[in-house]
Amino acid sequence: MKVTLIRPPAYSVGLMGAQRVPYLGIAYVAAACREAGHTVDIIDMCGENIDRSEIVKDRFIAYGMPFSFLDQRLKSAQIIGVTCMFSQDWVFHRGLIQYVKKLVPDARVVAGGEHVTAIPEYCLNDCKELDICVLGEGEKTFVKLLKAIEADHDFGNIAGLVYRDKRSGTISHTAKPIRQKNIDDLPLPAWDAVPLENYLARELNYHIQRGRTIPVLASRGCPYACTFCSNSNMWDNMWLGRDPVLVVDEMELYIEKYQIDNFVFSDLTAVVNRKNIEALCREILDRGMKITWQLPTLRTESLDRQVLALMYQAGCRELDFAVESGSRELLSQVNKGNDPATMVALIKDSLQIGMNLSINIIIGLPGERFKDFLKSYLMCMKLALSGLQEVNVFPFIPYPGSKLFNELQTSGALRLEDDFFTNLFAYADLSRAVSWSEHFGPKTLRAMRLFLLASFYGLMLLSHPFRLVRLIRNVFCRKGTTKFEGVVGRIFSNLKIYHSTEQGK
Repeated sequence: MKVTLIRPPAYSVGLMGAQRVPYLGIAYVAAACREAGHTVDIIDMCGENIDRSEIVKDRFIAYGMPFSFLDQRLKSAQIIGVTCMFSQDWVFHRGLIQYVKKLVPDARVVAGGEHVTAIPEYCLNDCKELDICVLGEGEKTFVKLLKAIEADHDFGNIAGLVYRDKRSGTISHTAKPIRQKNIDDLPLPAWDAVPLENYLARELNYHIQRGRTIPVLASRGCPYACTFCSNSNMWDNMWLGRDPVLVVDEMELYIEKYQIDNFVFSDLTAVVNRKNIEALCREILDRGMKITWQLPTLRTESLDRQVLALMYQAGCRELDFAVESGSRELLSQVNKGNDPATMVALIKDSLQIGMNLSINIIIGLPGERFKDFLKSYLMCMKLALSGLQEVNVFPFIPYPGSKLFNELQTSGALRLEDDFFTNLFAYADLSRAVSWSEHFGPKTLRAMRLFLLASFYGLMLLSHPFRLVRLIRNVFCRKGTTKFEGVVGRIFSNLKIYHSTEQGK
């Protein structure tokens, strides 16, 4: 069958910008479809024209091609898959699906990703043009779905689907999605179907520029169950690691084929198995690979100074620690058992080794009081003096699929509507705040966020004045070596977008 997979434009609000990076999920699904004998066309609406941007719905920025770009590309499409990963984008993705269905009314429109996995029935009811939701990992389920459609068979025995009956219009659920047990069996992502060079030539990364960068996956899933996180709904609580030899084989392939300098590991929780990360590092060192790489959302359970030193030796240069709070009591309430003191010690070890670090702090969690915020604040100030490069402060948002989202929805405190989804952009918008806290209102929460950010970066730059010089130089040269520098550079770029839009009115 002819399958068309669409990656929608990237969206942002405010001045921080969207993460315009190659999308790994759609490349994996495309590879699985090809392996099953199907013809696949990926339409990467972001990657086709990365430099294009426009203001949509008054205050949001869309990066990539307009919907009209699809008019010619979809004429002969039979099955159309749309990536719906992030809930804050749902309003825009719904509009895209409606546009697609109007273009090719006889095509089956399928959506996959974390958002539709969390609330599939809502998505089908909210968007009548959407036919089928694929839940969880998409590769095997989507291929089985294609086989059933091709043979005109019922979908009822395919686990991991929620769909609308073509005749009656009723919504049906099949069995719970089944995890892929041996992820080493999956074909490598079909990067040749993506306008990859558009990303690589611009050295696009998560606000950091370290040369030609591509994402890679060393594991899937997360064994933890933080109540504010939706990952367990998407992946359950099973962590599966790939064979480190195969991961490094893939990295070497990309170096040879695409001249890659830098790798971003897109794992949910990269370091769960100490032996796994050590084996990966030694494999990189044994092959003499001169690369850099980054790890996101780290916890501390399997890390110590020895492992961190080995990671640095193998080329790891940036780490993101998912600290969330300086209050041990609050962390326990949200089922995150990390000890703040242990995290601080590990962060200091990482800094001494030479890593660039960022930490994530969440404020406004249900149950958080001012004393908890004060502990987070003091921890950040101590780390600023110790040399921590950056802190990200996010207001709590009840993400669909998380336990806290389910509790708020059940209690009636939360209603699914367009404003709810667009308010999820609050993580990137310093000008607005939405509060789900019983102790802090929106204005107070915004003030707390700005106060923590201003205090941290002010103290960090005062105690490390050479960083201010580097910041000015790197922003001016558009060569951010930390996320903070990248974000500042992106703010100036987005100011130009807003300014040009205002002039055009």
